[in-house]
Amino acid sequence: MEHHLLCTFSSFLFLFLFSYIPITSQLPYGSSSKQAHNYSNVSCVENERQALLQFKHGLTDESNRLSSWVGESCCSWEGISCHKTSGSVLKLDLRNTLPPYFDDNDYFKNRLGGQLSPSLVNLTNLRYLDLSSNNFSGIQVPAFLGLLKNLRYLNLSSAGFDGEIPHHLGNLSHLRYLDLGDSGFSLRTKDLGWVAGLSSLEGLVLSSVNLTAARDGLQSINMLPSLTTLDLNGCGLFIHPHLSHINFTSLAFLDLGENNFSNYTAPPWLRNLTGLHDLRLGGNDLSDPIHGLFDQMTSLVYLDLSSNRFDASTLKSLCNASSLTYLDMRFNNLQGSIPSEIGQLINLTYLDLSGNNLQGSIPSEIGQLSKLTNLSLSDNELNGTIPINLGQLTKLQAFDVGDNSLTGVLSEDHFAKLRELKSLDLSGNSLALNVSSSWVPPFQLHEIRMGSIIVGARFPAWLRTQKEVWELDMRNASISDAIPSWFRVLCHNITSVDLSSNSLTGNPLEFKQLKHRPSRYRYREIFLSSNKFDGSLKSLPLDISYLDLSHNFLTGHIPQLEVGQTSVVQSLLLNDNRFTGTIPEDLCKSENLSELDLSNNLLSGSVPLCLGNLRDLWLLNLANNSLSGQIPSSLGNLWGLLGLHLNGNKFVGKLPTSMQNLSNLRILDLGDNGLKDIIPAWIGERLSNLKFLRFQSNNFHGAISDTLCQLSHLRVLNLAHNNLSGFIPHCFNNISAMVSGLDDNRNSNFSQESLQDIKGGREVEYSPGSLQFVKSLSLSANNLVGEIPDEIMELVQLQVLNLSQNHLTGTIPDKIGNLKQLETLDLSMNEIFGAIPESLSDLYSLNSLNLSHNKLSGPIPSGNQLQTLTDPSIYEGNSGLCGKPLPNNCWEHKLPAKNGPIDDDEGHSESDWSWFYAGIGPGFAAGLSGVLGILLFKKSWRYAYFKFIESACDKIWVKTTRPRRNFR
Repeated sequence: MEHHLLCTFSSFLFLFLFSYIPITSQLPYGSSSKQAHNYSNVSCVENERQALLQFKHGLTDESNRLSSWVGESCCSWEGISCHKTSGSVLKLDLRNTLPPYFDDNDYFKNRLGGQLSPSLVNLTNLRYLDLSSNNFSGIQVPAFLGLLKNLRYLNLSSAGFDGEIPHHLGNLSHLRYLDLGDSGFSLRTKDLGWVAGLSSLEGLVLSSVNLTAARDGLQSINMLPSLTTLDLNGCGLFIHPHLSHINFTSLAFLDLGENNFSNYTAPPWLRNLTGLHDLRLGGNDLSDPIHGLFDQMTSLVYLDLSSNRFDASTLKSLCNASSLTYLDMRFNNLQGSIPSEIGQLINLTYLDLSGNNLQGSIPSEIGQLSKLTNLSLSDNELNGTIPINLGQLTKLQAFDVGDNSLTGVLSEDHFAKLRELKSLDLSGNSLALNVSSSWVPPFQLHEIRMGSIIVGARFPAWLRTQKEVWELDMRNASISDAIPSWFRVLCHNITSVDLSSNSLTGNPLEFKQLKHRPSRYRYREIFLSSNKFDGSLKSLPLDISYLDLSHNFLTGHIPQLEVGQTSVVQSLLLNDNRFTGTIPEDLCKSENLSELDLSNNLLSGSVPLCLGNLRDLWLLNLANNSLSGQIPSSLGNLWGLLGLHLNGNKFVGKLPTSMQNLSNLRILDLGDNGLKDIIPAWIGERLSNLKFLRFQSNNFHGAISDTLCQLSHLRVLNLAHNNLSGFIPHCFNNISAMVSGLDDNRNSNFSQESLQDIKGGREVEYSPGSLQFVKSLSLSANNLVGEIPDEIMELVQLQVLNLSQNHLTGTIPDKIGNLKQLETLDLSMNEIFGAIPESLSDLYSLNSLNLSHNKLSGPIPSGNQLQTLTDPSIYEGNSGLCGKPLPNNCWEHKLPAKNGPIDDDEGHSESDWSWFYAGIGPGFAAGLSGVLGILLFKKSWRYAYFKFIESACDKIWVKTTRPRRNFR
């Protein structure tokens, strides 16, 4: 749809410009080659012929466009028009007539280049000069063009010129149209004062010219009273809010899009341009209310306010502009509902409100806009049903309501009179299509987007009637059926087919290359992933650039190409199937291959050496197969590689040293193989862009190289389950991506990549969407010794830290609480001793903890997130630990310690007990002295005491006499 609209608007703009700049009609020459040849019998002025030949000599002409520039009659040469009587050259039209989308190679080949000869000055009567859409890269606009005093038309747009614009162009006082636009900011000028000399100018196009230094630019342009067309799009010009006097009141076309507005407000002098037909203010981040700004613009037809911050009140204020035919307010801050007053814009043909925050339902009043050809309401928060009267818009060509919250059932009545419809986008809603199997739509669609709506269990039969489809998107459309044979024929003309995430069965399409395909649609894209296709592939298509058959049940061998065949495939995704056999060397014939994913299949054998010839490859994923042998050194030739996944195979041997050439590598996953090597120093020294490094479950040995600390962009480091020894490097705090979390993300293309890693004690797979947010360090199951470095506690962005199953000693660092982002912490099966730091309770994100089988002692900290981790196995194998969630309470362990006080359950310290023991002896002595003193000096008490003792002894004797007799 975007391309269709671009063509429409480009045509509209072209016609519009020339309706206001009738240069061609005022000159005594035609605008086409055919008209130029009408004067082929006119004698050519000899010095002008020689000037043209000198001009040709300085040009490069790869496509031989100027082959007709021979002989005496220069008026018959391609691109030349002469005066019908004098023979003077009036017009030199050498623009590249091929549009960029026709064929890239043909377009580039058709461009002229080289140098511009000053001999053009000899064409003293030249009125029309067009060198647009050529390639004069690296040279400046020639100053001698300012000597062509009779020029009326000068077009140097999209011609590759760069540098400063010569002020000599201001001498062209007869010039009516000047186009220097689309230079890509290569052309620049610090002073636009020279423009004031173009007193006859009616059209000025400076789009994409660098005017950031031209602070007085608009004042100079304001001195052109005849100006009807002004295009300053994307030139960085400072737009003054106040101009003392407006001279260019004749303006009909004004484009100020993507510039620098003062205070982000629309200048009030725009109100004086009452004759405007076309106004473009898009991409300026304007936000202030502009109520009344358009009240006097009664002729306004085209209005672009896209990519600003206008609110819904602006939209409502525009509903009185009944002359509007084009209204673009996408990507603003429109909130609330679409006003019903929008039905007053009876002349509207184009309405785009996409990318806003609009809510509520689609007003039925839109159905009154009988002239509407394009309606886009996508990417909002609209709900409710689609009004059935939208089916009455007989001129509608493009209808886009994708990515909203619309509900309900769409019937045949919704499309009853949409005979002109070419583009339909209903995707991303909760809609259901309910039409009969015999329904014949009134339209012939080019683009069909119905992703994530319910199309139905059966394959839609009405597609058979659509003969002009370019793009078909019915992914996740609840289709449970086999692809019918008639669709295999229809599919040949479709450039993009997406039927992924359905339940399609049977064998996938029998791909056949269409021999006579327009060059513009030469290559196709096929997305059939996540279905239930089975069986084997007979052949790979030769005219498909993107083929995704992943996540199906395909079997057999990957097809080979026939002798002499080549493929244009750029992305080949066959992962997650059941392919067997070896990787075919025929894949190396696909010289444009940039993405190859054969992971999660049953492939065996070795990796073909010729894969190293695929210099455009940026992703190679061969993970989780049964590939064997050594990693071929030829892979080191893939200097553009961003992701290399060879994990889950049977590779052996050492890493090829040629891999140090992969300086652009972002992901390197060699885990789960039989590689036996030290960790080479060149990984840290040469692969400086690595973000994910995974060597888990191999036979790497030796120390962890300190050079890994040079990988400042590293987010995941997994060296678990190897034979690594020595100490953990103290320099890990140099890995800034794990410290600050800030990373430049340059060339981070993870559109198809996933990564397996350990989290919470189990293997998990990170999806492509979440991959860039992972921060993980795993060194478990090695032979590492020494203490846990304090520097690791500076990796405050870590989410996973796994140092288990080593021989680490010492204590858990007190700064463990710094790792606030930590979700998984595993220090189990080491020889760590001492208390668990209280700061562990500061880890609010912790959801997996394992400290088991160490020599930890003392109470287990409590509070915050630790209270939710109630599994006793977290701490088992530490006999000195106590407290919840373990069954042994800490008071059972609170015996006096040799090296310090401990607290009892009553809150008494050891010093309290010392005083108690010290008082027992003197107290007992004092009490005994008191009793003996009384017995010594009090005679009656002494007799009573001894009488009591004697009586007690008699009773004891009597009671023990009978048991002794019975015993005898």
